[in-house]
Amino acid sequence: MENTSERLGAQIGGQLYLAHRYARAAANRALREQHLELRHLGVLACIAEVGPLNQRALVDRLQLDKSSMVYIIDELERQGLAQRRKDERDRRSYAVHITPEGRKRLAAANNTADEVVTDLLAPFSAAERRQLHELLARFIEHAAGQS
Repeated sequence: MENTSERLGAQIGGQLYLAHRYARAAANRALREQHLELRHLGVLACIAEVGPLNQRALVDRLQLDKSSMVYIIDELERQGLAQRRKDERDRRSYAVHITPEGRKRLAAANNTADEVVTDLLAPFSAAERRQLHELLARFIEHAAGQS
């Protein structure tokens, strides 16, 4: 029985990996015309929701590596969507702020990403979508507690 359970675990792990890859690729293709990727959206959404954060806090919240975060923030600054400013709580570091243009682009990009996900979820009924949402939320909460 345990062998079957282990196999199922590996299969689910592979399915999660492929689902993530397909969803990310589809969203990034759709966001290309807005000159954004999902990782840009993650940073913009985080600072729009929580407020300005330093790069270390963003790395921790979004589970990205430091070098990727520097690249993402550099790109967001180049596009005028975010801005680094001295952190008022710690003058030795910088906090990343979302700009008004960043808020506008985030809203448009979220609409695009929502359309992509809605299309990808087309094979599921409304009840199945809710169930998938609940199961994934439980999985994420448990996995986050493991780290």
